[in-house]
Amino acid sequence: MQHIHWPAILQFDQDDELMYLANHQDWLSFICANQFTVCLHDKLIDTAGCIYHIETAQQVDVANNNVAQLPYLVKQDQQMNVLQMLPLVRQFGQFQGHCCSAKIIFTTVKQGIATVAELEQLY
Repeated sequence: MQHIHWPAILQFDQDDELMYLANHQDWLSFICANQFTVCLHDKLIDTAGCIYHIETAQQVDVANNNVAQLPYLVKQDQQMNVLQMLPLVRQFGQFQGHCCSAKIIFTTVKQGIATVAELEQLY
């Protein structure tokens, strides 16, 4: 597995919802429960601004292994910066019912991820 700088958030494709993941265990819990519903365009964004796409495992030789493989994360070349993250977090705040989401501000990706965690707790 790639070195992910935790905490991180999941950004769901074509959805304003974001999900805060505090650590690798949270990622494993999420992907085990949702392995068949994740979209290939969903992505994980870590506190360093690294973007990871979720890839589904290729069909394993089940007759020999009897093992299913979970989807995994593949690091992308592009990075998330604060200016790209700000509208995502503001839209999430609005989605959560935060009345003043336009006033949400932060100066680092790490602060943006912390803001998502706070919004999840508030609403």
